[in-house]
Formats: sequence, C-alpha cells, structure tokens
Amino acid sequence: MENTTENRPITIGQAFAILGITIAMTIPATIVTAALLSIAPAFKSWITLLGYILQFVGTIAVVYVIWNLKVSDTRKIKPIIFPIALVMTFALSIISESLCSLIPMPDFVARIFNEAISLDIFGYVAAGIAAPVLEEIVFRGMILAALLRRYEPRKAIIWSAVVFGIAHLNPWQFIAAFIISCAIGWLFWRTRSIWIGIFMHWANNTAGFLIGYFAGDMNASVTEYFGGPMNHAIILIICVVVVFGCVKAVQQILATEPLEPTIPEDRPLT
Repeated sequence: MENTTENRPITIGQAFAILGITIAMTIPATIVTAALLSIAPAFKSWITLLGYILQFVGTIAVVYVIWNLKVSDTRKIKPIIFPIALVMTFALSIISESLCSLIPMPDFVARIFNEAISLDIFGYVAAGIAAPVLEEIVFRGMILAALLRRYEPRKAIIWSAVVFGIAHLNPWQFIAAFIISCAIGWLFWRTRSIWIGIFMHWANNTAGFLIGYFAGDMNASVTEYFGGPMNHAIILIICVVVVFGCVKAVQQILATEPLEPTIPEDRPLT
C-alpha cells in the first residue's frame, strides 16, 4: 500500500535537512524585515514579528514541496491531560533552568537574548503565541510525526529533541529545549495530537516571558529566588518526583486507548 502524505516517513538525516531549511529561511526573512525597517522604522516590533512568521511559514511551505509533509495529528485530547501537562511543564522548566545555570553565560550573549525579544505585546505574541504554534507544526507535527513512521518511539523522540535543541543555536537554550521537547514528544506520541505540544510550549514560553517582564530582564530565572543550595536541591528533587508522577498519571489515563501503529507495514524498522 502506498504511503499517504499523512504518514510519509523521513530519516534522521532528512530531519536535520529540515532544520537546515529552518535556519536558512532566516536569510529571506531578514532581507524582508530589513527592507521594511528602512521604510517604516517606527513599526520595528511588528516587522520583527512578521520576519519570524515568514521564516516558519517559508519552512513549512518548502518542506511540503520537497517531502510532501503536512500536519494531520490534530486529535482531540482528554481535558484532564492539560492540567497534568501544565504541572509537568513547570517542573521541567525549573529542572532545565537549574542545569542551564551550570554554564556561565557571557555578558554579550545575555544582551543578545534581552534584545531578541521586546518586553511588550509584540514580544509576547512572538514568544507566547507564534513560537508555540509555528515551532510545534514544524518540529512535532512534521519532523517527529514523520520520524515516528520510520523509527521506534524512543529514538524518534530523542532525535527530534536534539534537532529542536540545535535550532536554538546556543547551549543554554539547547538544554531547556531538549528537555521540554522530550516531554512534548512523548505526549505527542501517546496522544497523536499536536495540541498538547502547543499548550506546553505556550505555558513554558509564557512563564518565561512573564518572569522576564516583571524582572525587566529576559535572562531572569526563578531559580534565583530559591534561597540557597539546600532549598534548591529540595525543590529539584520535588520537581523530579512531580514529573514522574505526571508521567504515571498520563499513562493511567491513556491506558485504555491503544497506541496507533507508528511504522507502516511496508516500511521496515531502521
């Protein structure tokens, strides 16, 4: 039986090729934004947001033309999973922030992060709305969904998380992106729905934006307020336990729902 566009598989190499396309699309997006900024510099925030959207819309279009991939994993999810996913997201955010803090960040990198996102409504639309939707479409709806059609779930989820982490182009965001991507990837595999990833991505980015907004610094971290290493260690242990508890809860909720096959019958596992 011939594979349809909904279940076309890709290799890990092709996943990295899609990552390359995503990065390459910053070139035309930058050209467009630079041209618009020269005409209307007063609309910098709007134009920057437009450039981000153009980058990912361009990526989605190119990937569809080359590999004929499109997003079809939009199943409804049991509502109870969303609050569990929310708790898991916040716990993972604290864990990832703690790991990121082990790598000193140079001042010039911190300035780049602060300048990359404006702490206003336009910055939130980019980080809190556009990013969760567009990035989930590319990295879960296209890349992970297609990898799951060729590889066993663990391999597909881990490699898609690596690709997502590399897409951020720096070690600090790689750690956080990889961790949250593994969780989103697992839930995507279990639910076959992109909505859970969009929700978790939104929650994570919104929390980060709000912390940055109230602190006046996008590099501000909630772990700075834990009150010493002992408190920090205790909170980390609690977060790890919470994550495992959330995983068990989701497994029990979905226990009666059989997993859909991820590998087409005419495709051997490689």
